[in-house]
Amino acid sequence: MSNTVQADSRIRWHYQLYLADGYLVEASEDPQGEILQLGAGAFHPNIEAALVGLPVGEPIRLVIMASEAFGLPDSDAVQTLPLSDFPTDMALQIGHIISFTLPSGQEIPGKIQHIGTDSVQVDFNHPLAGHNLRFELEIIEIL
Repeated sequence: MSNTVQADSRIRWHYQLYLADGYLVEASEDPQGEILQLGAGAFHPNIEAALVGLPVGEPIRLVIMASEAFGLPDSDAVQTLPLSDFPTDMALQIGHIISFTLPSGQEIPGKIQHIGTDSVQVDFNHPLAGHNLRFELEIIEIL
């Protein structure tokens, strides 16, 4: 068995994901390490690709540029929707993230950016779009 991560590896690891300013976005919680199957879609493909070739047992720090992570914000992903599209009992607040159901049944998050008298501006960009990411991680074992 290889001592480095392969594209189809199943690994046990510890990780912390930070924004460039040091804000902790996500971290592994299991003291024994989290299990990740590369290629299963649990992480962005470019992030998983950055794990390939990493050794077992060595703390690693990776910086992933916004363009390689979740991309840059796309102005086309900011939509203005009629206020009448929202339930009257929904308390809309700027900055809140709410779930929208597409005609296909898929749910996507949208962040409320502006509330007008008859419309609501919603940002459907990924919350991490435009952010450089810093991963601090250690591969505990390859399973």
